[in-house]
Amino acid sequence: MRAATLLLLAMACTRDPGAPKVIVTYDDVNEAGGAGDLPLPRLEERGGLSFEIVDDATGQRMPGKLTILGAKGTKDPRFTKNDIGREEEGAICAYDRIFSLAGVGVVPLPVGTYDVTVSRGIEWTIATQRITMTTAGVEVRARIKHVIDTPHWASGDFHVHAASSPDSRVPMRDRVYEFIADGVDMIVSTDHNVVADYAPVIADLHAEKLLSSVAGDEVSTGSWGHFGAFPLPHDMDNEGHGAIAVRAKTATEIFASIRASAPNAIIDVHHPRLEQATGYFLLGKFDDKRDTSTRKGFSYDFDAIEILNGYQDTNRRTIDRVMTDWFALLDRGHLVTATGNSDTHHLKYNLGGYPRNYVLVDHDEPGVVTGADIARGLRAHHSYFTTGPIVELRVGEAGIGDLAPAPGGRATATIAVRAAPWVSVSRVIVYVGGKEMKRWTVPDGDAVARFRQTFDVAAPHDTYVVVRVEGDHPLSPVVGGGKEVSVTPFALTNPIFLDANANGKYDPPIAHGAHASDEP
Repeated sequence: MRAATLLLLAMACTRDPGAPKVIVTYDDVNEAGGAGDLPLPRLEERGGLSFEIVDDATGQRMPGKLTILGAKGTKDPRFTKNDIGREEEGAICAYDRIFSLAGVGVVPLPVGTYDVTVSRGIEWTIATQRITMTTAGVEVRARIKHVIDTPHWASGDFHVHAASSPDSRVPMRDRVYEFIADGVDMIVSTDHNVVADYAPVIADLHAEKLLSSVAGDEVSTGSWGHFGAFPLPHDMDNEGHGAIAVRAKTATEIFASIRASAPNAIIDVHHPRLEQATGYFLLGKFDDKRDTSTRKGFSYDFDAIEILNGYQDTNRRTIDRVMTDWFALLDRGHLVTATGNSDTHHLKYNLGGYPRNYVLVDHDEPGVVTGADIARGLRAHHSYFTTGPIVELRVGEAGIGDLAPAPGGRATATIAVRAAPWVSVSRVIVYVGGKEMKRWTVPDGDAVARFRQTFDVAAPHDTYVVVRVEGDHPLSPVVGGGKEVSVTPFALTNPIFLDANANGKYDPPIAHGAHASDEP
């Protein structure tokens, strides 16, 4: 290596890590050692972006996220070029975002013009301000409002990766900052074949009242797919590194192992049709039309399936396909819960908490809700998932996941949809027995109460009602990665089951297929 290159690399390595890096390659240096024609490198002029995030109702500072985009020819900032955040006082900076726990801080920002959007997740308003950064610095003071209350509904993302996974570099500490800044109540660790624990990280940040955590595992196999399992004991050590054993095991054996190690755990089939290499329904040769599998070792002993994976936010056809699988399972008495999770591996796009699940619990405060509470709610189908809209579905006194009477083969249902002003709601679709019954077009608007409708449902036999909500306008800049990843609002409820024959239970309308467990 040339001496000039060595010197410049050494300068880059010893510079203050908070300062901008100057990258100079050998091609930039005159090979003869004389003066070159190129100008010498210079540091960008910078100022301090001082920020304060305030709860409009209380006047108190609170956690939040700042998304910063260049305007009027200014480039988007690059606080980091990878998924390891840069820690500032009370905040983690990554790419073009700042995740703040304290709700106050200052970060260096190159001189230029920017649009700064302050947010706190899908239950809050946002505030956007255009600034012109100078070397003297700029102050951004934002007051945002909590416009959607969800008592007894705790939000959680049940598919989250950090540096314990070989395909993620995000430190667990950065994940905690991210989830708190985006207003998620619970984080579930699902690293590949590792049981990780966020609780010590949360405690170290004194953030126990802001975020609950659950230890889990993405049980990852090369031949059967990926499965989320949580809550798991923190001391699991089946293969020397705290994981469910998978080597040379079928899905039936893997699920049995989970049940033996953690009897109350939820088994969630992750991205069942995302791709051939990781989709359980593809690898397991599941035939939804016949409710059978032609591969020995396939098992129906799972509690949930991931209908929406964060990498599918832009691909509704894949969502429709997995919904078809789910409806086929429900029709035949496999009463599994629909989930939506981010599968986040990065800090740049498919951010944690988009989508997130809302689960009905006794106490929804982050410092109180537990993994057992969440598992109990999911097993009872008392949940829905969303990237933005908040959905309520009722049939009389019955809510999502409940059994409702349908005397005379009829029932009356009510849907209510709320959304923060920056979240669009364009369509509401009702499915009965897995088939679309009705859809409504919702006009654009920024009122929180976006849609409400009461309608009759015909139920000649036991069936179920599911509601889907879509929005056409992207959630950017709060969510997504600009032109790379455009996320639009989507929500899906779990069913309300209709008891048409008045025997106090849901009788599936179709007999399930010839499963191994049914054979003599």
